[in-house]
Amino acid sequence: MKNNNLMEIPLKSSGENGIFNKYHWIKEADGKLISAKLLRECAINKQLEFDTLKAKKKIDGEKLTSKDVFEILNTKESANKSSVLILGYALELLLKSGVVSLLINAPKKLLEKKVRSYSHNLLNLVLDLHFPLSCKERDLLEVLSSYIIRETRYPVTPSTINDYCKQVNQITNFISSEAQFMMGVKLFERLRCFVSDIDGTEDNIKIHSRMEMEGNGYITFRVGGRLPPVFIIKFCQSQIDAEIANIETVKALIIEKNKVNKSIDSNLMEKNWGNAIFYIVDDTKGLISHCN
Repeated sequence: MKNNNLMEIPLKSSGENGIFNKYHWIKEADGKLISAKLLRECAINKQLEFDTLKAKKKIDGEKLTSKDVFEILNTKESANKSSVLILGYALELLLKSGVVSLLINAPKKLLEKKVRSYSHNLLNLVLDLHFPLSCKERDLLEVLSSYIIRETRYPVTPSTINDYCKQVNQITNFISSEAQFMMGVKLFERLRCFVSDIDGTEDNIKIHSRMEMEGNGYITFRVGGRLPPVFIIKFCQSQIDAEIANIETVKALIIEKNKVNKSIDSNLMEKNWGNAIFYIVDDTKGLISHCN
């Protein structure tokens, strides 16, 4: 089967691989968190090494050399900086695992486009998954989104010498903060529980379905788990030509179907319409969020 045709196949809730499998994203996220913790431990050990050497030199009546200080503290700073970068990646991968669940029954190409569209914007991912955050967690994700792109990867871009020193100090303070790092780890753990339950629990099972419209149009729907009801709508060409390509047209179709031949799925669609979130399929842009 050609790759283009493969990408048109609806995303299944099981039996998929790679980016189309939620658990493969989670596995990568878990691995990144392990790496971040190991780097953090390395930084802590380097600080202990520095403190021990400093105490020994003092007892011996000697002074630390610049070489001693640079080798130890440079390693510590590098480990701290990399731990923050990889923690950010871990959270990003975990959040994107939830997007797989969000797009069940949609064509695979939409998942690929949607994942790319987020880039490293962690807050946008959180908003789409309706994951609750405290103010401090929101601030942390906003900072990490920036650090993934710039601060932990490239030298600063200063306007003056004072600005250079200010930026470097801000970065050093943030990457060295155990409180910020541990907040990120705890957020990861809370998010992982959320993602595990996103596809339903014993008390709140997930139900998903897909309804074809004439031509190339369709409606996908899911309800249950940790997500609100979700509709993904691709208008058919006849609706576009008639200038009735809107969600009210789709709602009317579902209501009309239920009058004639109601099913469990179509009944749930109508029942959950008012509480749902909607995405419209755009052939160029992929998925576009629509306010009901």
